[in-house]
Amino acid sequence: MDRKILHVDQNCFFASVEMKNHPEFMNVPMAVGGGQEQRHGIILAKNQLAGACGIKTAETIWQARKKCPALVVVPAIIISIHTILEKPSKCTASTRTGLSHSGLMNAGSM
Repeated sequence: MDRKILHVDQNCFFASVEMKNHPEFMNVPMAVGGGQEQRHGIILAKNQLAGACGIKTAETIWQARKKCPALVVVPAIIISIHTILEKPSKCTASTRTGLSHSGLMNAGSM
């Protein structure tokens, strides 16, 4: 049996979920960030407009706001993310054997 690898790159995934749920974020630089109150204030994901401002994943929110004062930062809503995360898995369900996932959700980081 030939081995096939399907790489599904969900770059900007958290930001895409938020833009789907909040269309008003589509045309503004936005990012999903960790809780600033718990001192985890880093950028988890960003949209392309935020990236064009030079914002990088894993940088602190205060640094990102220096680059882009208009940046909208929203917290990650895990329930919404899990619901949408199931969709790519369902798309490949009929063709997969021995599928393994990797990424933030499986690493227990959230």
